[in-house]
Order: sequence, then structure tokens, then C-alpha cells
Amino acid sequence: MDFVTPWLAVGSRADAADGAALRAAGIDALLSLAPLSRPAEVALQLSLAVADRAPLPAGTIRTAVDFLAQRAAAGQRVLLHCEMGISRSPALAACFLHEHEGMPLDEAFVRVRSLRPKAVPDPALVDSIRAHYGACARIDLSGNENPFGPSPRARAAMARVLGQLHRYPPLDAAELRGLLAGRAELAPSQVLIGNGACELIDLAMRSLAGAGGEVLIPDPAFPAYRSAAERVGARVVTVPLDGACYRIEAFLERLTPSTRLVVVASPHNPTGTLMRPADWRRLCDALPSGAVLLLDEAYRDYAVGRALIDGVGDVRAGRPVLVLRSLSKVEGLAGLRVGYGFAPEPVVRRLAALCPQYHVGSLAQVAALAALADEEHARRSVAANAREREVLTAGLARLGLAFVPSAANFVLLRGPRDALARLAARGVAVKCMARYGLPGHIRVSVGLPEENARFLAVLGELVREDHPSRATVPV
Repeated sequence: MDFVTPWLAVGSRADAADGAALRAAGIDALLSLAPLSRPAEVALQLSLAVADRAPLPAGTIRTAVDFLAQRAAAGQRVLLHCEMGISRSPALAACFLHEHEGMPLDEAFVRVRSLRPKAVPDPALVDSIRAHYGACARIDLSGNENPFGPSPRARAAMARVLGQLHRYPPLDAAELRGLLAGRAELAPSQVLIGNGACELIDLAMRSLAGAGGEVLIPDPAFPAYRSAAERVGARVVTVPLDGACYRIEAFLERLTPSTRLVVVASPHNPTGTLMRPADWRRLCDALPSGAVLLLDEAYRDYAVGRALIDGVGDVRAGRPVLVLRSLSKVEGLAGLRVGYGFAPEPVVRRLAALCPQYHVGSLAQVAALAALADEEHARRSVAANAREREVLTAGLARLGLAFVPSAANFVLLRGPRDALARLAARGVAVKCMARYGLPGHIRVSVGLPEENARFLAVLGELVREDHPSRATVPV
């Protein structure tokens, strides 16, 4: 057997059957592409039926790479073997290096052959691998969407009501408001549904700030806050971040009797950073009379295991807080535009008074109810995001690029020269940060494993072009 990373070895069935060799190499698990009963020396084995001299199915690539990634995360050494260790196992090892080490595919094959000279993957295997990773000629990692799409339940629910689209939707979205209120332990009268969270931001600026009212907005921040404030003639007061993080003193210093709305996003867009709950409490306590705190939590579900603000608790306590959330992220309903807010009843009434009739359509309401009920889809989406966010940040670190550790489903980084245009020219779309006031930076959404691998591989090409001395992506 030959190691192609410190913990991944490629070998033959004879290598996998040699208990003494397995012990000596510290092998914990086998990924078997040829028939073999699990040796007593290993605790875990995954067997896949893979024909040689034939195209690799996409599902097989996905299953094998995911298994290797899981074992790597667990700190286990794996022997990936086929019959002779010449074709199938080296080919799948290259897939793993491409996805999880950020290597261009050609470089991954070269790496495997250099460390296992007898490796000669069959051309049919190689062609199918190239087709698999090149199937998406252009990938879009700019919108912070759920790459897995909406839940099957949401799709099925929409299909069931297509024949009723000649009917108007429920005027007040009562069923959806009731579900969200119950989950938050609030009254339905404390819940507002919007045509996306952006509509609720607009309503908040119109009803709570208005012409001449002061609105405190972090800088940099999601541009919708400023544009909504400027549309109603509010006075925007920017609150600069301290690097990528909130500095509570910067908010407190800017509060005045004219302050009408204070915007906080946690996790923040575009940095992915959080406001500390203790700082939030200081801000709540310092809020001038007549002002409202707007807490945008569109990305909250991704911040698993972090200390989070309890804005809903503030609503229960009657504090002047408007909490905004979105079904465009984990629930995958960005194209339907469904957002919702929690606030004390008087605040909800002020916003609702400005809502047009039927502003949330039938399909959106039905899909939202079904998506919220599909907790397994949400759990899988959040877990996959956490795994792939680690892959992205590890790859960026290997490339030597500065980035902000994120609690959301995106990562802000300082890109190579002209990164936006050069990535786009190679079929990878990321978010331009110039509008956010961050020229030289890009924001990349966490995508599917193969999309993230493609992004890192192309980004590595840019780094090597700018720094020719880097012959390979550092690993």
C-alpha cells in the first residue's frame, strides 16, 4: 500500500487482507472496491461494487468521497483498495484530493501516480470523473442559497395545489403565522409574514423610521438596509465594524434622541460574525425612547453551537425589538420569497398597516408550511453546510488567503488580483463586495462538495498565476 495523504492509503486486495500490514500502517477502516470480508484488524469497512474499465457512476463518487471525508474528520486512517490497486482505487483517491484538498483534477491524478507509481487509472474511469466534475460548466456561489434546494415535502405540497392557483391566497397567512407563533411561544398577533425578509426591512424603514428619522446601520452591511432607509428619506448613521466584528461602543456612541431604528444582523452579512448576547443586552438597555431594535437573523440556523442573541425572548418580554428571519436559506425557498418577523403587537400592527393585500402567494405559504415541517431536511442542510464550510476555510488557509471565520453559509475573503472577473471567466460566480465597501474582497457561498472543490481548484490556479513559485497548492 502507498499513502497519498498522511491518513489515506491506496492498495490492492492483498494489502487489505494482510492483517500484519494493516496493524503496522495503523489502518482503522477499509473502503473496498473488490470483494473482501472485513479483517479483524479494522473496525469499519465500506464495500462498493465498482466495475473496472467502465465509467464511475456519480453516486459512487459521492458515496466514496463522503466516506473518506468522514473518516478524515474522525482522525482515522483508511486503506482504499481495489483488486490490484492500479485503476479504481487510485481514481477515487484522486477524486478525494480534488474535492477535499482543493487540487485541480489533473494535479490530483499526478499526485496519486507520483506516490503510487503502479497506478494507471483506466481511461473510461478518468473520462467519467472529468465529466462528473465538469458537468456544471458554470457554478454560482454568490447568493447564499441552500445548494440542496427545497425539501421534497415543499415540492410535493406545491404540486398538490397547482390546480387551485386561480384562487387568491389566504389574506393573513393565518396558518403559517400560527405555526411560527407556536414555535416561538408567541401570539399570532406578534408574527408578521412578508414577501421575503427584504419586504419586512422596507416596511420597518417606512413605519418605524420614516423621513428624517435616524437609522443606525452597521458598516459594511447588507445593502438593502441603506437602500430601504434612503427610499423613505431616513437619515442613515453608519456604525463601523471593528475589523469583521461588532464593537458595541460604536453603537452606544451614536444613539441619540432622534434614533428610531437600530439594525443588527447576527450572523452578520457579509462577515458571518455574531454580536455577543451581552453586547446586545447593553444595546437594548441603552435604546432611546421610541426607538426599535431590528435583529436580522436570516442566517441564524447555521450558527449551531454558538452563543446567540435571544431576540424572541425580548419580544415575549415586550421590549421594542423586531426579529426578522427568512425561509430563503436553510429551507431553500429563495425563489418564493417568504420572510417573517416577530415583534410586540403594536410594532406588528404598524408594519402590517403598510402591507398590500395578497402580498404572500399561495405557493409560498403552502411551501413554507411544508418546509418548516421537514426538520430532517433542515438538519441535513445545516450539517452539510458546517462540513463544507470547514472544507472551504481549510482550503483558503492552505492557499494562504485571508478570510473571516464564519457562522453562516458563506465566507468573506480577500481574493487574489481581479478575483471576481478571473473566477467568472473560468465559470465560477462569487459575490462582488465593492457595493459593500470592500473592494478587493469576495464572498463565496458554501455550495455542494463538487462546487466547493471547483472553486478552490480555480482559486488555486489564480494564486499560482500570481505567484509562479507555488508549484502546487500547499497541503
